[in-house]
Amino acid sequence: MEYLCREQILQKFTGYDKIEEALNSKRFIVIKCREFKFYVFKGLKRDYIVAPCRFCTCDDFVINYLSRKRENPCYHVVGFKIAEKVNKVVELEVDSKILAKIVEEIVYEGFSSTLRKLLKVHQP
Repeated sequence: MEYLCREQILQKFTGYDKIEEALNSKRFIVIKCREFKFYVFKGLKRDYIVAPCRFCTCDDFVINYLSRKRENPCYHVVGFKIAEKVNKVVELEVDSKILAKIVEEIVYEGFSSTLRKLLKVHQP
């Protein structure tokens, strides 16, 4: 198990309101493009690129965890592991052009309207 998802940290975040809400709202997204997987946390106002158990592009992770050396990472990093355990990860399959557009929107605009459109189409 990865350092940021060791059992002690997972226990601290299990039942955490923000994670529970994100799980119920299906905001842990795995985008597949051929054999490549890309992880996105779909926030209410911003989307974040996540390497589960390793890194997140959110300000909380970068500023508080990395810079200020806070003990625990953001809930996005740990949330993917919890989402996988309870089978609450949303999976999308796209081609490389769509994936590039989603990444570009997140990096330059802070959120992806393309991702949101795809999620509406793929809702059960």
